[in-house]
This record gives sequence, C-alpha cells and structure tokens, in this order.
Amino acid sequence: MSIAQLTLPMFIGTVLNWSLFGTLLVQIYIYFVAFPKDPRLSKAVVAVVFILELVETIANSRDAIRIFGAGWGSMDALNDVGWAWITVPVLGALIASVGQLFYARRLYILSGNVYAPGVVILVSLAQLSAGIWTGAQIYMAKEFSLVQQETLAPTATWLATTSLCDLIIVCSTAYYLIKARQPEFMGNTNMIVSRVIKLTAETGVLCAIFALVDLYLFATFKGTNYHLAVCTELSKVYSNSILLILNWRAHIGHRHAPTTDISRHIFPDIAFKTGTIPSSSVHVELARRESFASQDSGADEDSRMGRSTV
Repeated sequence: MSIAQLTLPMFIGTVLNWSLFGTLLVQIYIYFVAFPKDPRLSKAVVAVVFILELVETIANSRDAIRIFGAGWGSMDALNDVGWAWITVPVLGALIASVGQLFYARRLYILSGNVYAPGVVILVSLAQLSAGIWTGAQIYMAKEFSLVQQETLAPTATWLATTSLCDLIIVCSTAYYLIKARQPEFMGNTNMIVSRVIKLTAETGVLCAIFALVDLYLFATFKGTNYHLAVCTELSKVYSNSILLILNWRAHIGHRHAPTTDISRHIFPDIAFKTGTIPSSSVHVELARRESFASQDSGADEDSRMGRSTV
C-alpha cells in the first residue's frame, strides 16, 4: 500500500468539499434574494443546513491542515481519525436526515396521507441512528487503519438506509406528481409538473448513487482511504440538492413573455409551497382564468358593437 492511497483520497475529498460548499453559499444567497416571502419553515431548513455545513467544513479543514500541514510526514497524524468521526458520519447523516424530513413534509402535502411520508421518516431516522452508531465506532477505533475492520456493519447500514430513503422519496414524489396531473391542466402547468418530477428524480438518484459508491469503495478497497474521496463531501450533495429543489423557481434574466406567470400561482401549491389542497387550488385558478377570458371576450364584443353603432 502506498502513501498516495491514504493521502490522495483525503485531498480530493477536501477539495470537493470546499467546492460544493462554495456552490451551496451561492445557492443560499440566490434563495434568500429571490424568495424572501417563502414560509418560515423553508427558511429555517436552509439556515440549519448552512450552520451544519459550516461546522462540518471547518472541522474537515482542521483535519486537512493537521494531516497536510502541521503533521506532514507523520504516519501517526495520517492514521489518526481526528474529527472525522463526527464530520463524516454524524453530521453527514444529520444533514441527510434534515433533507429527507424536508421531502417527507412535501410528500405529505402532495399526497394528503401519512403512508409514504411515514415510511420516509422511519427510514430517515434509521439512517441517522446508523450514522451516529458509525461515528461512535470510528471514535473508539481512533485509527483509520482499524476503521474498515471495526465499523463495516454500522457503515454499511448507514449508507444502505440512506440510499433506500432517497429512492423511496424519488419514487413516491414521481408517483404523486404524475397522479396529480389532470387533462384540463394547461400545457404550461403539465410542463412544470414534468420539470419537478425530473428534478426530484435527478437529485434523489444522485444522492443515492453517491452513498452507494461510498459503500462500495469502503467495503471493497480495505486498507485504503478511497472511500473518503466520496464520503467527505456526501453531506454537501444533500445540502445542494435541497437548495436546488427550492431554487428551481428562480429565473435569472429577462422574461420575454408573461405566459409562465401562472406557475407562480398554480404550481407552488402542487410543489408544496403552501399547505392547501393542490387539486382544488388548480381548479380555482383555472376557473379564474376562464372567467377572465370570458370577461375579456365580452369586453371585446361590446367594443365591436359600439364601433358598429357609431
């Protein structure tokens, strides 16, 4: 085993961690500028994610400085887990759980029942417990050389339940959004529904893939730190996916036509922005549009009759 197998994955993980943290900061800025009237709960979720990610990034950077700076060349410093027991499994599982519970609430508003959200909550709490279990085992191991040997079961449980929860969220959200489609919806509304389905699937599957790749590297390449190249920034993948879902409504640039304005009124209800019943809100909006259309056509007819009389 070469030194590169131990240090290079740590370096790659640290660089990707900081890169995704920068992306997260940009997304948070866009969110608070573009959506100042969003519900307090959504803002609270973003604030909690930011605080947790800030702590995780600082703690991870402390270990990177210890290994690549102050302790450079020392095998003891390289083998010491440092704060990795809390930055990777504990904070990673906690941030993932925040995102998964956020999706569970959206599923509840969308579906109107507790079945799918309940399953998501249970699996999310299971992965959080497994993440804390993994962190405790790493803390007791104290050395990276013993981590894979002594923490295989909790780590496998944590990453497997995380992936399972992500896939449940993707399938449930896609099912209920497809079910929410109505023939009387305008083409623009159905297009927005399709966009959210695609976005949810892409972010959820991406999170699941990261967790599964991490599990594969951890279980397969024993005696190396290959898994740290993925595991270090795993929480950032979840955080950015949360902000991506919240910011999909944002538009940067000039709108050439007001046709998409209806999404600001109709789809936020379907996309869980409020707690109202999605179908009724859409039908009300459709009725309003039909009423406005009939009024406009009546006004045009009166205008033409007036010109004819004159």
